[in-house]
Amino acid sequence: MGVNVSAWLKAGLLAAATAALAACGTSAPTRAPGPVIAQPEDRPAVEPLPEPEFEEQRRYDRRGFVRPRHLGDEEPVRVGLLLPFTAPNEAARKVASAMFDAAQLAAFDAGDNRFLLIPKDTKGRPDGAAAAARSALADGAEIILGPLFSESTAAAAPVARAADAPMIAFSSDLKVAGDGVYLLSFPPELEIQRVTDYAMQQDMTRFGLLAPLSEYGSRVSGAFAQEVFSRGGVIVHEERYQQEPELMLEPAKRLARYSKQIVPLELRHEFEGDRSAATPPPDGETGYTEGYQAVLMPEQGTLLRALAPLLPYYNVDITRVKLLGVSAWNNPRLTREPALRGGWFAAPDPEISRNFETRYATAFGAPPPRLASLAYDATLLSARLGATQRRRNRFSVNAITDPNGYFGADGLFRLNRDGSVERGLAILEIQPGGIQVVDPAPRSFAAGF
Repeated sequence: MGVNVSAWLKAGLLAAATAALAACGTSAPTRAPGPVIAQPEDRPAVEPLPEPEFEEQRRYDRRGFVRPRHLGDEEPVRVGLLLPFTAPNEAARKVASAMFDAAQLAAFDAGDNRFLLIPKDTKGRPDGAAAAARSALADGAEIILGPLFSESTAAAAPVARAADAPMIAFSSDLKVAGDGVYLLSFPPELEIQRVTDYAMQQDMTRFGLLAPLSEYGSRVSGAFAQEVFSRGGVIVHEERYQQEPELMLEPAKRLARYSKQIVPLELRHEFEGDRSAATPPPDGETGYTEGYQAVLMPEQGTLLRALAPLLPYYNVDITRVKLLGVSAWNNPRLTREPALRGGWFAAPDPEISRNFETRYATAFGAPPPRLASLAYDATLLSARLGATQRRRNRFSVNAITDPNGYFGADGLFRLNRDGSVERGLAILEIQPGGIQVVDPAPRSFAAGF
């Protein structure tokens, strides 16, 4: 896939560019600006290689590697970028376009004229992702960024492994991580870990959980149980629900029975309809006498605005029971929901993210979608390693998994040898006047983080 970068875009990017990603405690490289986006004419005409009998036996002919003419004999740093540019889903196409824009912004921020970005279209399909990976490697890519979807990552990973090329994918599915595949994403487990740890630092030890009956809800439930129990807490009661407003009522009502904090009698006239106190659990159950102090509610958008008021509807005193959430709560419209007032959630620190968002909007005329920062960080990380490491070692396991981590568009992160990611997240609180940071994100992976 050949992509042209217009003169106005180059000017806008160069005007906005600053080196924003560096290994913690290390200066970013400084080189003359001028990264390259691979063009079809950069690839010499050679006879195609015969198709191998087995995929793992594939070898790539260096004669076919993309080589920008202006570099002469200087060897470029070739980086493949796999995104669903022509996916059937319009939303996926828009995200792919924005992620490519962010990758270009990172390339110009890096300022390395040897850096060669090779974009390839996965078409939003697993077979398309595998083909895109082969094409990028045939063009000489030393590392692959992407794909976006879990199934596409699983399909492209064997192709990259066969060529000894690491892959920094944008999926959050831990099942596809490891053995050279690193996930630069926003896995829910990290958010659950952060918000649970903060709540327990505030002397909360008893929790409730109201989660969707879905794969995501199961991941959150498992992560929450692990984080609570490992810190000496207890989950008093858990309820799951189908994601339809009318099907949320009974699970919320059952969960309400396990709260010790019931709305006082004198305030119940403020609620409309029949909202008498829920019947406590049968004798012998400790949930009522030792009710939860906080409830994790990993929902978002319209469904969250329908779900959150159900606890006060069933007489849970949410002025004394803390609601906990996930990064999807970072939505200004939620500040208009009284039931969410004072709720805590973990997310990237907005003060840090704002710098990238502003520069992206300046360059491209619109704010970036959330996933755009992943492409920015992966591209700038690749550019930095390409500039500071010798060719044989620049994308080695040790280089990619620097324990000091990196400081990117959304703050601190580091990639682990098992392919997982760690992030420094802030704790935010929902208030009528806006969403506020109550515990800033860490700035280093110091001992104890």
